[in-house]
Amino acid sequence: MITGADLAKLKIHRTIFHDVPNKPKKATLEPTLADLETQIDAKREDMLRVRMIQVLGSKSSYPIKFASGTGSSVPTEVRTYTSGSNKSDQFVEMSKRLALFLFEQHTGVISPGLLCVMEVTVGGRRGLTLLKLERERGAELKFRKMDGKRIVDMSVIDDLILTDGTRLFKTALFVRTGNDDDDFNITACDSQRTIVTSDDVARFWLRFLGCTVLEEPRVATQKWFEASIRFANEQITDAIIKNDFYDHIQSELKSSRRTVSPKKFLEDCLPEGYHNAYQQSLSESGVTLHAFEKDIADIKGRLRRRAFHTSKGAIVTVPEEEAELVVIEDQRIIVNDQLLSVDHK
Repeated sequence: MITGADLAKLKIHRTIFHDVPNKPKKATLEPTLADLETQIDAKREDMLRVRMIQVLGSKSSYPIKFASGTGSSVPTEVRTYTSGSNKSDQFVEMSKRLALFLFEQHTGVISPGLLCVMEVTVGGRRGLTLLKLERERGAELKFRKMDGKRIVDMSVIDDLILTDGTRLFKTALFVRTGNDDDDFNITACDSQRTIVTSDDVARFWLRFLGCTVLEEPRVATQKWFEASIRFANEQITDAIIKNDFYDHIQSELKSSRRTVSPKKFLEDCLPEGYHNAYQQSLSESGVTLHAFEKDIADIKGRLRRRAFHTSKGAIVTVPEEEAELVVIEDQRIIVNDQLLSVDHK
């Protein structure tokens, strides 16, 4: 999993842009490929790095892994390129192969755009970053010639990436962590769509990358739920805040939203004084702050509630799967559980 601390160590070493249009069924359109790296000055490189950190550390990013049996060429290219040092011409040829493969996928409703490939390091570890950017209709990518070879002018950084309001629509960062094929930390982001949903267009970026989500949705959902309940029980001492937090957890999991973003949940549902403690608690439980697809299959019973109403207006509510905690007698009900707090509303 790539953390904020990892992203702070991100360094960009090589950058190249290719123009990748749609692939029409009957037309003979072809991608326009650069032959040389784009030379970026220190100021723009730093600004690009900051934008990358913002995107990959955002609420729209997801930890992913290489998928088995994928038809994508991306995993092979990434594994091969990051296995050792490479020269500029090797970087360029690798990026061209990725651009041509992306062009093959650009059918139907998939939007055309630019593919930016960057050779990076994160804390000294080799990596690659892929960006797919869209530009306004009719806008041209400016190529110029250097010794007879095409190169994208540095102004593309200003026009398409550093301009206010421009988003890096689809992004992926691959960081090699060891010598084996699956020794990678990978994070992806699609700011246009939630890539972990079942929507076919949303899944396009994952299919191109040859990746899948890092953790099964039902497992991620249960881990987050249990970690959050444990945090409330052990670290929230204010009875009203604790009760509200329980309600927020229930609402989040019962809502129609397809995903859960622990980072957004933290910001929206907890007083600021609890943010660091909650984040630390999630980390200790192996729960990422990145969004994940919601699947409550393994915790349905714990989300359903059974309410017992007495003749004098008392209400006792327990999880459906633990209804046996309440014993019903003729003149009284008994709750066989430990009292943690008393709320005054």
